[in-house]
Amino acid sequence: MARKTDPNKIEKVKKAAIEMTIEYGYRGASIANIAKRAGVSAGYLYRHYSSKEELIEDLVDTRLKELKEGFMENFSQNKSLYEMIEDMVVKLFQLAKEDLLIAQFIITLIFEMDFDEKFKKKDCERLEIVQKIRQVGLKTKELNSKTTEEDVAVVVFTIPFMYLAEIIRKKNYEELLTEELAKKVAQICMNALK
Repeated sequence: MARKTDPNKIEKVKKAAIEMTIEYGYRGASIANIAKRAGVSAGYLYRHYSSKEELIEDLVDTRLKELKEGFMENFSQNKSLYEMIEDMVVKLFQLAKEDLLIAQFIITLIFEMDFDEKFKKKDCERLEIVQKIRQVGLKTKELNSKTTEEDVAVVVFTIPFMYLAEIIRKKNYEELLTEELAKKVAQICMNALK
């Protein structure tokens, strides 16, 4: 007889995984500790996810899908590189205002995924985005041919996230995450890419 999946337990597992990742980093969050925090057995967790990597990948795919789709939509709207980066920063700020825990989770993973072999699939997706961003910048002449994909990756996947990480540490972070600040962060990115 197949066991029923309790959606409330699965949500507790996901929330516990996010919290543990934020507190201990990706490498420090274990299945046993995630299960314990969620109030389920490790066996229950393994019935739904074959590994911690699969659980985290599911969370990343679910939580970042909308953010990624919004960013990919920019490529079809003939926006300038500056407008695309500004739009990304605005979306990051909105995410932090709507769900601080998810914003912290994403920030944690952004700075750990680069060093983990298990996230090669995400690296391919990131490379595709970076290549498209560079192409837009070259087309709009906001970048020159000496700007490499590595330059773009470092700037786009570091500066906005580090800025957000610094701001959300403050008690009044929501009122600080303004459109004016998004424009400033986008300009810092553009200056770094020139």
